[in-house]
Amino acid sequence: MRPPRQDGALLLMVALLLATLAALAFGMHRAGSAELRSINDDYEGRAAAYVAEAGIAAVRWSSQLNDCKGTSYKDQPFGAGTFTVSAKENSGKIKITASGQFNGAVRTPDEREVRIYKLTDPKSYDIDDDVKDTTIARLSGPLNKGNLSLVSNGAHILMSWKLDDVDDDVRVLSATLTLVQASTGSTARRIAVHRVTAKWDDSATWTRPRGGATWDGGDYNSAVLASATVPITGPAILNVTGLLDSWAAERFDKHGLLLRLLDPGQAATFYSNEASDSRRPLLRVVAADKC
Repeated sequence: MRPPRQDGALLLMVALLLATLAALAFGMHRAGSAELRSINDDYEGRAAAYVAEAGIAAVRWSSQLNDCKGTSYKDQPFGAGTFTVSAKENSGKIKITASGQFNGAVRTPDEREVRIYKLTDPKSYDIDDDVKDTTIARLSGPLNKGNLSLVSNGAHILMSWKLDDVDDDVRVLSATLTLVQASTGSTARRIAVHRVTAKWDDSATWTRPRGGATWDGGDYNSAVLASATVPITGPAILNVTGLLDSWAAERFDKHGLLLRLLDPGQAATFYSNEASDSRRPLLRVVAADKC
């Protein structure tokens, strides 16, 4: 896997800096002389702070592409300013000290300690076992219990994984969920992914996630984390990188995800974890270990 280039991070910082300078310059043009000096000082100070932040971003990025070795810069040109940054390794993290200079103004942000990852040596994990999946349906009907079914506003799919390899020791770079259709459709269908916010088990139904608890069609965050079009034939492939990285960073509990159809009057059926190896749902995760 080819690692991202450092140029992207620097260009982003340059764009942010130029936008800020343009806005400040417009304000200065409209000000009087006394006010102009005050605005000018503020303008230069803010620009120096942005230059320092660009240096911090550059060090963090380059350290992850340099065998986790802290990278330092001295009087590095950046736009019309310069930054000086030093980094020290400390148990998988680096401590960053930076300063930015712009037209005589100098800003030194507080020292940062940030986690870094081995971006040059990512690992790939195919997770197709230790999966819990089920269909929850609003009404009992002719759904195939051996498959996973979606019906617009009538049936959702719940899925979760054990995820031993996805923890706070890794940074998830990509994660895709592939579902193989058990039957063809007459038209393409849009499917959405949501983060489940409550515990559930294999006995989950439309009204109950587990014994002694209730919900209505699943407890899930309303934000659509990913969406994809289910073709007439062929698999559905969903990008769930953000959700997997959030689980790895322990920002959310790992209660799994919920799938639902976005448009009315549609249905889709997929093979479940009980199917053969080539048909069962596949979660593929590419992650970088921490330094």
